[in-house]
Amino acid sequence: MGDLVLSWSGQPYDRVMPLITGEVKPAGITLDYQGLPGGIPGLFYEQLKFERYDLSEMSFSSFLVERSKGYPYRLLPVFHNRNFSYTQIAIRKASGIRQDHVDDLKGRSLAVGDYQQTGALWVRGVLQHEFGIHPREIEWVQTRGQTFSHTGLSGSKPPEGVKLRYANASTGDLFLRGEIDSSWGYGVSESSVDRRGADVRDNPEFPLLFTDPKAEAIRYFKKTGIYPPHHTTAVRGSILEQHPWVAGSLMDAFEKAKQIAITRLKNLPPTLMVFGGLYLQEVEEHLGKDPFVYGVKANAAAIDMVQTISVEQGLTPKKQALNEIFPEEVLIAEERL
Repeated sequence: MGDLVLSWSGQPYDRVMPLITGEVKPAGITLDYQGLPGGIPGLFYEQLKFERYDLSEMSFSSFLVERSKGYPYRLLPVFHNRNFSYTQIAIRKASGIRQDHVDDLKGRSLAVGDYQQTGALWVRGVLQHEFGIHPREIEWVQTRGQTFSHTGLSGSKPPEGVKLRYANASTGDLFLRGEIDSSWGYGVSESSVDRRGADVRDNPEFPLLFTDPKAEAIRYFKKTGIYPPHHTTAVRGSILEQHPWVAGSLMDAFEKAKQIAITRLKNLPPTLMVFGGLYLQEVEEHLGKDPFVYGVKANAAAIDMVQTISVEQGLTPKKQALNEIFPEEVLIAEERL
């Protein structure tokens, strides 16, 4: 009998490249990698609306929202994009928000790409749990469209008392006009800049909230043990029902691909990272040898926190049992180990 062919879409992270190139192959499976048409926003929109791919990268927050309504996918505990998102909040100094004064966000506006997306979920959750700022105390501004977004697609609405409005311009332009006081994720990397408008990344009037975001992220990790997962891996439920072994085969393959990437990175850090070797030592010192650890048990605290803040923020009605989220064979395999 031939391989089972699965269509697959997601970012070509270093940890999955050996699967994309075919260097690593899941037992009994041929992965038909289809790139990332439409970028991450397009992928998530099409997966949530059209269920286009058998296997894909997926927003953790939006998966929980849709799974609570019967979305026919399950998650592999393979986490791709992990981020201390709240440390990436940029501020408009003229609004009166001071660097390293998180409490100054109260009563201000904060722009996010998509209200429902996992990064925004974590921003609100950490602000509430770590700094005592309830989502009701901030006006939220969504920079993605009202329809082409996780929030619009799901029909999610903030709970009573939480203010949400939709932007009519790019983040940079909103900053320059004084129409937002802060923004999550703007300008931290080239890919995070909204190309539709002004680029204010080098403008000293719009610095990051934390003068040392790395130190703040390390503080949070040491306190909670959580490196917040944003994106995970969705598998079509009907495939898992017909071929339960698929979950284990994919888990093994993702793990092998990641280990290859880790070994290569340590043997030859990217030459453009001038102090790459020292940086890798620092990461290991603070986050351990494998910051992108896979598995349910290894990520139990993060999984529970995502569910906790999703319920607190009114996105999901209750926490979902692990066997409602993850394939049975993944849970059994961890029990056996």
